[in-house]
Amino acid sequence: MKVHFVPDEQRGVNLEVLVHGAGPDVVVVPSAMRGAADFAQLQQDLASAGYRSLAINPRCAGNSTGPLDNIDLRDIANDIALVVDTLCQGPAHLVGHALGNVGVRATASFRPKVARSITVMPCGGHNLDARPAPEAVIAALGRCHDLSLSEEERLAALRMAFFAPGNDPSVWLDGWWPQSARIADAIYRTDPELWWRGGDGPMLFLMPRNDAMIDVTTGREIAAALGERCRYVEIDNCGHAILPEQGEEVARQLIAYFASLD
Repeated sequence: MKVHFVPDEQRGVNLEVLVHGAGPDVVVVPSAMRGAADFAQLQQDLASAGYRSLAINPRCAGNSTGPLDNIDLRDIANDIALVVDTLCQGPAHLVGHALGNVGVRATASFRPKVARSITVMPCGGHNLDARPAPEAVIAALGRCHDLSLSEEERLAALRMAFFAPGNDPSVWLDGWWPQSARIADAIYRTDPELWWRGGDGPMLFLMPRNDAMIDVTTGREIAAALGERCRYVEIDNCGHAILPEQGEEVARQLIAYFASLD
């Protein structure tokens, strides 16, 4: 694994990117308050299949820096495009986990030339007014990274917000970057009509069937609306976390999808 820093002095951004493997480029963007380390096993799997992956630490996660005041999704799209333009050989496959799904859809909408394809796991965030996450789940999200709570309380919160019944939430006790939380506010500063379609290129939907935050119906509806450009897959026995729960299946689906395009 190689670490690169990608600066944009004009915008005051310096992004830490973990790069692994060789081959066609796959840029991966993590969930809210999570970081590039979440993709460690996926990066190994992609490298074994002949792909080069670039995992981004968003602003204020890991060693990445950048302002969070009043940013919108164009700023996030420009961050992802900066990584592609600087480190990739042409357009890249963009993969977004949870909040990252919003980032890659915005990138494909505002900076379409950098996106070879986009993958969302799950798809959501564009219809929060119509389908907000349950209040109990939002409250649990705030407890997941609260180190003043006991481990038992945090595990209970992780089970509620992120993990399907029976799956081990302890893998997400660490790896939190709460100082990056305000990135999510960019959703509310950007008209969803400008980005919800994720551009007009190919898309893969990986929808967890046990997601407490985003109902699987959201994925079904948007995939139907976007039509033949989308490949839609539902994955059982996983929640919003999906990667630590069904990482092997996620890798299998991604590799098969990229191969179908490349």
